[in-house]
Parts: sequence; structure tokens; C-alpha cells
Amino acid sequence: MSLNDFEITILKVMHSRRLYGAKHIRLERVMKSGFMPHQYGDAKKAIYSLIKKSFVVYAKKSKNAIQLNKELLSEIQEIIRH
Repeated sequence: MSLNDFEITILKVMHSRRLYGAKHIRLERVMKSGFMPHQYGDAKKAIYSLIKKSFVVYAKKSKNAIQLNKELLSEIQEIIRH
């Protein structure tokens, strides 16, 4: 499964903050982490793509809170290392 640069960066940001298990963050907050304002649209598309690929899951969908899928944590760590 190939990931683009935005998706890899989002995984790195969320992994560095250890956002899995009981921790979560709002989608908008991740979108603005390390991206310029003109890149927010691409970052948002990348987040939704990661949700479809099951790397990221909703913690509280009503609040748009997301977290890393802890079942795929070893795969996420492998992607980040490369």
C-alpha cells in the first residue's frame, strides 16, 4: 500500500504525540500540525484517505476526534522508519 508525503507526515505527527489507545486529537488540529495554510486541503484529504485505509480511526466521530489504529501500530512504525 503506497502512501503519499502528506499521509506519511500525518502518521509521523500522530505517532510522535502517541495518539493511540485512550488518546485522541481533533481532525482540525492534526490538519494544522506542520502544514502551511495553503496545504490544509491536501492534509484533510490525506487524513480521510488514512481513515479509509484504516491507519487512522475515529475516537469520537461527533467531535471529529481521531487516533491511530493500535492494531496496525507495527505497520505504522515500519512506514515511519522508511
